[in-house]
Amino acid sequence: MPVNAQQSASTIKNGARQHSTLILFILCIFSFSSSNLMLNFFLPVYMKAQGLSDGQIGTVFGLMSISALALMLPLGVLSDLFSPRRLVLLGSCIFIFFAWQILTAKTYWQFLLVAPLGGIAGSSFFIVLYALLLKVIDKNQVGKKIAFYQSGMYLGLGIGPAIGGILIREGGFGALLWGVLAGGLIAVILVLKLPDTETIRLDWGGYKRDLGQGRILLFLLLVFVYPTHFGVEQTTLTLLMKESLDFSFTNIGLVYLMVGLWMAFLAPFAGHRFDTSQSLRALLLCGLAISGTFQILTSVVSSLPFMVIVRLLHTVGDVMMILSIGVMTAAFFPEARMGGNSAVVVATRTCGIFTGNLGSGFLNGALGYGYSFAVSGSVLLVFVILAGAAMGRLLVVSNDLDRSD
Repeated sequence: MPVNAQQSASTIKNGARQHSTLILFILCIFSFSSSNLMLNFFLPVYMKAQGLSDGQIGTVFGLMSISALALMLPLGVLSDLFSPRRLVLLGSCIFIFFAWQILTAKTYWQFLLVAPLGGIAGSSFFIVLYALLLKVIDKNQVGKKIAFYQSGMYLGLGIGPAIGGILIREGGFGALLWGVLAGGLIAVILVLKLPDTETIRLDWGGYKRDLGQGRILLFLLLVFVYPTHFGVEQTTLTLLMKESLDFSFTNIGLVYLMVGLWMAFLAPFAGHRFDTSQSLRALLLCGLAISGTFQILTSVVSSLPFMVIVRLLHTVGDVMMILSIGVMTAAFFPEARMGGNSAVVVATRTCGIFTGNLGSGFLNGALGYGYSFAVSGSVLLVFVILAGAAMGRLLVVSNDLDRSD
C-alpha cells in the first residue's frame, strides 16, 4: 500500500476512534448528570416535605458543596498521578450509595450526615471525567468537542428533572429514588468502557507555575463570581416554581426539560463560533450580561409560559459562559497537569456555588424566593461592568491548544 494511502487510512481510523471516544464521554456525562440533577432539583421539595426550613435546606446543600470542595484538589492531583478512570468509577459508586441514603432520610441531622457523600461523588465524577476528556481528545476544533460534551450534560439537565417530575407524580419520592439509582448504574457501566491515560510524577512546582500566571487570578475571580447564581438556582428555583407559583411537578419537569434541550441545541453553535474566531471576548461579555439580566427577570415571573421564556433566554448566556470557562481551562493549563489545575478551577466554582447556596437560603427565609434571583443577577451585571474591560484584554486563549508540557 502506498505511503499516502497508509497515512490516509491511519488518519481515518484515528478520527473514528476520536469520535467514538467523544460519544462515550457524552453518554457518561449525560447518564450521571441526568440522575444527579433528577435528585438535586427535587431534593429541596423532599426536604420541605420532611419539615426542614429554608435555612436548613440551604445549609444541607452548602454542606454538599463544601464537602466537594474539600476533596477537589486531592482528587484532581490524584487523577494526574493515578488512574483517572478508576477515580470516576469510585465517584459513580459513591453517588449510588448517597442517593439511597438521602432519599430515605427523615430528619435534619440525617440529611446533614449524608450530605458530604453527595459532594464527594460529584467531585470525583465531574472533575476527573472532564480532566480525562481534555487529556485524551485531540485539540483540533476543541471548542466544538467541549461543546458537544457539555451538550450531553445539558441534556441530562433537561431530561433528568423531567423524568423525575413524572416519577414523583406517578409513584412519589420512592419512584424518584429508583430512577436516580438506575441512572447511576448506567453511569457505572459506561465508565468501565472509558480509556485511561498515562500518569506523571508529582511536581508541585509545575502546578505553581501554571497557577502563577497573572491572568489566572482574573480567570479564577470570574469562575467564583459567575457560579454564585447556580447556587441560587440549585437551592431556590424548584421552590420558587412549587411554593410561590404553584406549578405541578410535571410542569416543573417541563421547564427543566425545555431548558436542557435548548442548551444542548445551542452549545455546538457556541463551540463553532469559538473555533472559527478563536476569540472569547464576545462570548464572555455577552454571556455575563444576558445571564444576569434574565436571572433578575426570573424574580418577577408569574406564569408557566413566562417562566419558560425567561429561563430559555437566561441560558443563552449560560451556554456562552460555560463554554468559555471550559475552553479557557483547556487553553491555560498543560495537558499533563490538567487534573490538578482543573480541580482548582472547579474548587473555585464550588466556592461560588456554596456562597449562592447559603446566601439564597437566608434571603429566601427573610424576603422570599424572588429576591435571591434579583440579587444574584445584579451581582453578574455589576461584575461585567467592573471587570469587563480587563477580561476582554487578559482572558485571551492561544490558537495552540495542543500542549502537553
